Amino acid sequence: MTAQRWHGGELRQDGLTGDWVVLAPGRATRPHGTDGPCPFCPGAGEDTPPETWRLPGPDGSGWQVRSVPNRYALSDRHEVIIESPDHEWDFRTATDAEAEAVLHAWQQRHLALRKAAAQVVIFRNHGLAAGTSRPHPHSQIAGLPVLSQPARRELELLRDHQPRGHRYAEDQLAGELAAGTRIVHTGPHSVALTPFAPNTAFEVRIVPRACQADFAAVPRAELADVARTLRMLLQALDGELGDPAYNLVVETAPTGWERAPFLSWSMRVLPRLEIAAGLELATGIPVVTATPEDTASALRARVGALA
Repeated sequence: MTAQRWHGGELRQDGLTGDWVVLAPGRATRPHGTDGPCPFCPGAGEDTPPETWRLPGPDGSGWQVRSVPNRYALSDRHEVIIESPDHEWDFRTATDAEAEAVLHAWQQRHLALRKAAAQVVIFRNHGLAAGTSRPHPHSQIAGLPVLSQPARRELELLRDHQPRGHRYAEDQLAGELAAGTRIVHTGPHSVALTPFAPNTAFEVRIVPRACQADFAAVPRAELADVARTLRMLLQALDGELGDPAYNLVVETAPTGWERAPFLSWSMRVLPRLEIAAGLELATGIPVVTATPEDTASALRARVGALA
């Protein structure tokens, strides 16, 4: 058994599987609900640690996006990205430029935090069922000192696929575009699709047309297209499901693997429509109640009306 102290908690490694578990009792004290002033809103009630980065407002004053250390951190490199000074802001109703600004913030803080981390995770929790504790629009980024077992396994599988001549992501995207049945939206630089074997009902992924390992290195023109695709996708999910809770995860290269020729970044949106029950917990096999083909058809129609 392996254990190490880590930022007020402990990392423990399962002796059989090698999987890491984070023990973080301090996070049990996180506030929930909307009582009192919002600490993320500008003004008299604002209450955050000193910011680590900000994007000034369009007129050069104030801020449009800012990042601060997470008071209930999982590591010494865990930040909150406050996505807007507007308490009611959301990707679904944002302008393309506002959505791009948030993705730009993700890139900048990823670059900063990965300098002393094995793996940096970018994620957004929306809704109580997805684990959010503050309604003000925000996302999070955390640097981990170890590489998770799923990340290690994926590296091995993708590296083994490379000798066939193409990245796995390139072969997968080519097949999906040829079939067409799981395509939600195609942009000039990105494609939204439902995976053949989803982990949740209505799971959707955004993948780049030009594969590269490092999300932080995506050029601004491509980032703008990804932001627009994400905005329309979340708007379509809202129209189809009625503001579902979801987890958004950016999958990108671990530290030191940013130039790996077999990796490609992607983005996953996982609606939290159901609670994992006994079979799923016993086997680790998801039970999904909506086919990806039906999901793609429904969302494709809604995105088509928005484009």
